[in-house]
Amino acid sequence: MQAADTVPPNILLILADDMGLDSVSAFNDKMGMKTPAIDRLASEGMSFTDAHSTSGVCTPTRYSVLTGRYNWRSRLKRGIVGAWERPLIADQRLTLPEMLREHGYDTACIGKWHLGWRWPKQGGGFTERLAEIDFTAAVKGGPNDHGFDYYFGDDVPNWPPYVWRENERLLGEMTTRMKAGAMGGVSAGPAVADWDFRAVLAEYTKRCAQYVRGRARQKRPFFLYFPMPSPHTPIAPHEAFRGKTGVSEYADFLVQTDSAVGELLRALKETGQEDNTLVIFTCDNGTSPKANFAELDAAGVHLNEHWRGWKADAYEGGHRVPFIVRWPGQIESGAKCAQTITLADIMATCAAVVGHKLPAAAAEDSVSLLPTLRGNYALKPLHEVVVHHSVSGHFAVRKGKWKLLLCRGSGGWSPPREPAAVKQGLPLVQLYNLHADPKETLNLQADHPEVVAQLTADLRRIIEQGRSTPGPKQANHAGATWWPGLPWEKP
Repeated sequence: MQAADTVPPNILLILADDMGLDSVSAFNDKMGMKTPAIDRLASEGMSFTDAHSTSGVCTPTRYSVLTGRYNWRSRLKRGIVGAWERPLIADQRLTLPEMLREHGYDTACIGKWHLGWRWPKQGGGFTERLAEIDFTAAVKGGPNDHGFDYYFGDDVPNWPPYVWRENERLLGEMTTRMKAGAMGGVSAGPAVADWDFRAVLAEYTKRCAQYVRGRARQKRPFFLYFPMPSPHTPIAPHEAFRGKTGVSEYADFLVQTDSAVGELLRALKETGQEDNTLVIFTCDNGTSPKANFAELDAAGVHLNEHWRGWKADAYEGGHRVPFIVRWPGQIESGAKCAQTITLADIMATCAAVVGHKLPAAAAEDSVSLLPTLRGNYALKPLHEVVVHHSVSGHFAVRKGKWKLLLCRGSGGWSPPREPAAVKQGLPLVQLYNLHADPKETLNLQADHPEVVAQLTADLRRIIEQGRSTPGPKQANHAGATWWPGLPWEKP
């Protein structure tokens, strides 16, 4: 087995959107349809079966992927970044592509950003007001200002502006306005006249494959980050995939998502770059209810089979996601690991791959998976404690078999939502033994008050230390510690 530092590998990071663990047929024998490309990746690499996005929704997880830090340490304590909102990643914070550039990598982001921008204001400066934006000027604060040499995308697929952008410039004149509700619920806003939602994933896939093929004769390694727009809304499979499953457009879109992964794997293989490319496939959160679980179940497609809840939740369905790593010659084919990990671990893992010593004020919640990937299955947990977070800002704390939810209900969109849970008089907290009860059906909080107290203390310590990994204490946004914004109720 070659040493990691002899030939720096290319790194391809594919981040699907709204796709829980049950949406990959390799991990769900009751799925009822196939994801052959992702299944192949699992058969050729290592799969983590207890992997979690750091939030039940997208912006917070994207922050963690690129910084190795929990989002609630930033200003974003709940929800997501808005369409015209300023950047979430602070200028001084080290990002994954910035780190890799220090080691000679060329870096590219093709896809959904959703971490905020500095929109240029008419007459100078920046603004968060749509009416004041100068769309002809350079848009700062995005991927190019956070370590990416190249960017192409449309940011969020169901949000304006509906126009391609390349690096810091919009690539078209927005002469029309998208109506609210188009394509199953997109937001109203400025758009180019010929905007085609069904072309988005296909365009990204084509450009990513072209990027990979174009690197074949380059001496410098590349880092390509492909944050997919799918199978997130708008549910818009390309015409080549519409009707392919005979189930629903959502199922078609899921098949196209898998096909996009296959296109990139094919590009690596055909250009001879497969053996020297570390590929990571994962997702930003669990499957959205926009998939229409009832319709899928009726057709024999079960994407909500093993875990309670869905996107946005503190329940497992909100954040338990596929996480597959392939690196030929370095990782055993078909390996599986049951360690509890998060997407924040990508930062420290890539740092270990290139031999980068992370500074104390970076990647505070990131643990390297490299020893595990190479077959060193540590007996002790990689993380003593993992923190989950829902769309409404509710916390959940995972420690071994125990999971504590600091909310009465889902903390998100699945029933019971918090207002209904309050009316039902449900307990302030929930405690589950995930080893015995993976679907979180039996609340044990009254039987184990000592576990509730311990996990609550663990969360407080992790918040106040500004990190969950060993190292000197760090500051959260605005110096917040055990902040009053924690969304639980007083008795």
